[in-house]
Amino acid sequence: MADAGSVRILVVEDDKALSEVVCDELRGRGHMAVAAETVADGVEHLKQSDFDVALVDLMLPDGSGIDLLRQIAEEDLPTESIVLTGYAAVSTAIEAMKLGAYDYITKPARMEEIEALVAKAAEKARLRRENVSLKVRLQRQDSLQGIITEDAAMKDLIATLQRVAPSDLPVLVQGESGTGKELVAAALHRMSPRAAQPFVALNCGAVPETLLESELFGHEKGAFTGALIRKPGLFEVADKGVLFLDEVGEIVPAVQVKLLRAIETKEFFRVGGTRPVRTDVRIVSATNKNLKNEMQQGRFREDLYYRLNGVTLKLPPLRERKEDVALLARHFVDRFAPKKKLTGAAVEALGRYSWPGNVRELQMVIHRAAILCGRDVIDAPDLPLDVGEQGWKAAAVRTGLTLAGMEREYIQTVLAEHDGHRGKTARALGIDPKTLYNKLGPERPRKK
Repeated sequence: MADAGSVRILVVEDDKALSEVVCDELRGRGHMAVAAETVADGVEHLKQSDFDVALVDLMLPDGSGIDLLRQIAEEDLPTESIVLTGYAAVSTAIEAMKLGAYDYITKPARMEEIEALVAKAAEKARLRRENVSLKVRLQRQDSLQGIITEDAAMKDLIATLQRVAPSDLPVLVQGESGTGKELVAAALHRMSPRAAQPFVALNCGAVPETLLESELFGHEKGAFTGALIRKPGLFEVADKGVLFLDEVGEIVPAVQVKLLRAIETKEFFRVGGTRPVRTDVRIVSATNKNLKNEMQQGRFREDLYYRLNGVTLKLPPLRERKEDVALLARHFVDRFAPKKKLTGAAVEALGRYSWPGNVRELQMVIHRAAILCGRDVIDAPDLPLDVGEQGWKAAAVRTGLTLAGMEREYIQTVLAEHDGHRGKTARALGIDPKTLYNKLGPERPRKK
């Protein structure tokens, strides 16, 4: 790739002497310049390389520079064009602008004028590329911005994250589905020197095998049925930033080979392409599989594993982070229903559940309860049945209580939540006050 501040320029001019002078001057000023003498040559160069700016003469031996501008527009290439001509016709200038030309300059022109215009056009090209990256980032960005935890193992993981973030080491995040692997990857990106550059995430397991290569590396126009334009892959979109490959264990061996090459050489070929494309990305990958077992079964390449596994971060499941359940639950309540609160009984029920779906399941449980609960407090009965049932069954097994004993314990918990007020407690439980009186028996607390 060109150095920082260097501009990649295509000069399409049939006056060979002028073309050589312009290219030599641009190269002498630190830019990369390539010459072409015809429309056909210009088109071929645009197919073979990506240019920031194209300086295009209108009068060429095999046609008009307008034809080249039209090609750039139709292919949606990331190239800004400047029309260079000795024929300053207003109508031609208007046509060039309609086709997306950045500006129009007449010959003879001073080199300082040309370079200043090239610099402005290159800046516009850079902003266009950044806008494309930004759109992808916004589409894929998880709305949860921070890692919330009081768990000792998670705090150790965050400490490791902070140490490894400033480097360019590849990171492999291991953990069950729903534990927050993408959240960890995004946090690593924000703490790294690449924080101002793109963070692009791809769930490899969600993309059909036949499309995964195109999604990663892009494709050329006509590479396959439906490929109507050239499309950059996520390696290009993530240039200078971080590419997060979620569920990397789902990648088929044929694509694993190409991924390995892209990581090792920092270059790849678009599907249907004939020239290498260079990018600079940091790879962060994640999986819920045991990749060592996958290697033994011949489903995952050993050399790719060691390329991805610069540092391994193991995310504990939520069932092993019991103190985080209440913390996360209250966070999600604040997020989905800021005016509502969780009762102590609800928190206890959440704490007893095993959370097979991890943080993602907890988020959905709280979201559902926040929407469906019509009161200012979310109580245990407002939780999905499987959460409530498993929570109370687990408690019964641990304490040896009978069903009647469990019911009484639950009523006492709700009663305490309402400061011993029987009327409020009965309404929260959805039962008649008389029924509550009978269930409590002679030892019931009384409201003073």
